[in-house]
Amino acid sequence: MFEGFENQRITVNGVGLNVHVGGQGPAVVLLHGYPQTHIMWRHIAPALTDSHTVVVFDTRGYGDSDCPPSDTDHMAYSKRTMAADVAALMTHLGFEKFAILSHDRGARVGYRTALDFPERVTRYVSLDVVPTHDMWLGTDKKRAMGGFHWTFLAQPAPQPERMIGGDPDFWLEALLTSWAADGFEFDPDALDEYKRAYRNPDVIRGTCEDYRAGATCDDAHDQADKEAGKKIQCPVMCLWGGARANGGPKSKSPLDIWRAWCAAEVTGQAVAESGHFIPEEAPEAVLSHVKPFLNADA
Repeated sequence: MFEGFENQRITVNGVGLNVHVGGQGPAVVLLHGYPQTHIMWRHIAPALTDSHTVVVFDTRGYGDSDCPPSDTDHMAYSKRTMAADVAALMTHLGFEKFAILSHDRGARVGYRTALDFPERVTRYVSLDVVPTHDMWLGTDKKRAMGGFHWTFLAQPAPQPERMIGGDPDFWLEALLTSWAADGFEFDPDALDEYKRAYRNPDVIRGTCEDYRAGATCDDAHDQADKEAGKKIQCPVMCLWGGARANGGPKSKSPLDIWRAWCAAEVTGQAVAESGHFIPEEAPEAVLSHVKPFLNADA
């Protein structure tokens, strides 16, 4: 799926990451979401190699990357820790500065990287999320129903792990179907890869830890930054799926939310033909927006 990319296993911060690197030019990191892996970028990554060095990897706890032990405060899976992984990986690959294109949970890693390493992130793209603290503050009955997994996955171990582990294929397919636009069908080969990765009990545990961090330390880090007036310094683009009934910030514009977090320009719009999984449902639309944005500094 990533022809022309070099596959490497690179250890940073004590965690082995499954990494693909291709192309040449300024660097851009692609960060995937839940419950997927780097495979979700199969349509996007090759199309960016003509102008960028593209780095795609499975974040810790996902896919074929390591799933480090859990800890009581969930910092091992905090977005701050994952952002440090991104920074260390890019240092290892020889890139001091880089852009970020990110979706879902990966977008949370992305904005945390931009906040914690402002001197290194040149541009940031968020696909279908708002910051974690705002997500929790805006949770009402409708959002709780559409995003029930936020609280379910954050329950103490091993409750969600045991329940999901009883039929991980069903859980994964149910989420993918309910979050995508009506009628969209995932590529069978990609779906097989998602299932293969998600059948690993350590991946189920790692992804639950991701959400436990989201309900605890990630939210606390966001709140502290918001209260301190800390802002993302680079230009930001936000795209969101317009064809999904549940989830996402509906009572307030995502752009308004992001602008409150940013010191530089924020642009973006809905992708009308897509549900949540924009890079797979509408890759050409993503590229039509993202390519000019990433190339604006060229």
